[in-house]
Amino acid sequence: MEAKKLAKILKDTKRIIKHHNELTVAKGDHFNLFSVLKIETRENKTHSAFLAELLNPEGSHRMGDVFLQHFITTIEHSKSFETKKAKVKVERSIGAVDLKAKKGEDKSKASGGRIDICLEDIKGNIISIENKIHALDQKAQIQRYYNHQTAKNTVYYLTLKGTEPIKDSKLNLISREDFYNISYRDYIVKWLERCLKEVPNFTGLRESINQYILLIKKLTNTLDAKHEKELGEIMLDNLLESEYISNNYQRVLNTIRENFRTALANSLCEKLDSEIFNIVIGDAIDKQYAQLWIYIKGFENPQLCFGVETFSGVPINHGNIFVGILDQKAKESDFLALKTFTMLNEWWPHHQYLEIEKDMTFNLGDHAIIKLIRNNESDSFKTLVSTCAKQIIEFVNTNTKYIKEHLNRTK
Repeated sequence: MEAKKLAKILKDTKRIIKHHNELTVAKGDHFNLFSVLKIETRENKTHSAFLAELLNPEGSHRMGDVFLQHFITTIEHSKSFETKKAKVKVERSIGAVDLKAKKGEDKSKASGGRIDICLEDIKGNIISIENKIHALDQKAQIQRYYNHQTAKNTVYYLTLKGTEPIKDSKLNLISREDFYNISYRDYIVKWLERCLKEVPNFTGLRESINQYILLIKKLTNTLDAKHEKELGEIMLDNLLESEYISNNYQRVLNTIRENFRTALANSLCEKLDSEIFNIVIGDAIDKQYAQLWIYIKGFENPQLCFGVETFSGVPINHGNIFVGILDQKAKESDFLALKTFTMLNEWWPHHQYLEIEKDMTFNLGDHAIIKLIRNNESDSFKTLVSTCAKQIIEFVNTNTKYIKEHLNRTK
């Protein structure tokens, strides 16, 4: 593969993106209220709430069911659905989660959970939307929603770019037969643009929808039509080279992330007392939860230890890396009584985000960070390893006594 040709393609791409960004600023589209308020990736409180409000025939937009009608058309919903008096609910409970995980039971019969956006018409027909911005799939999640009133229910899996749910979520269900993948980039933007044609100019509603469209384009790295066409032509003129870049992109990022995780693990091995702690590298770097585990010797319990995640760049918790106490029974543990603990979720009763500097979290999905640590011999790489190691060590030394006490009590 000719290096000069690859360099030219990347240079042309950079020029197109730069020009696109300059025009965005010139038009004032760089200012986005969702981004300013730091709520741009919050699935339920931002995206589900906004979409549900527009879909609701009785929503504050006062447009009746016209937006819902356009949505039905855009997603090409083939079943009967009466829009006039449809009800819309965010986080609709369909019962306690039952994974049918006991020996001999069929997981395809799993049930329960909370549907992100649930639409139901007066005849009981249901549209269930599972909304994924950065959250991970749950066990048998699509299967559970599919099992809810299957005959009248159609399940849609909504992601930024139309990706498929993982096997553990859909089990043996088949997309476009049992459920449907839809994307923000294509379906939601198209739907919102149709909605805009119904809204009068110079209104708050119109501006809110416009702002939301811009947010989606930002989250999906979507160029305007002119620059998208120009980039497409460059790629079509250089198909082999474009494929080569695409195929190697993730590998390059994963190599940098793995180098950093390995260096951090080595630093912890050197600085933590080896007679007390054992450092273990967790899932592969291309897995969602790529971690480091820190076990207390004599208390090697995979359900209760220290952990650092995620090094994969996947936007779990917005991609911010944290050190924490892992306890798979945290809901039942006495850690919850400790007021100094900061609970992350049901498995992590105490955690602390790593910071590059004060109030600046560490995120291996951030392109600026990747560039900073691209060379593992550079001063910036070594400084960041040292900075993270120091925070992890302080957290571990402060909280080791709590794990020992807890394990001693539960022996």
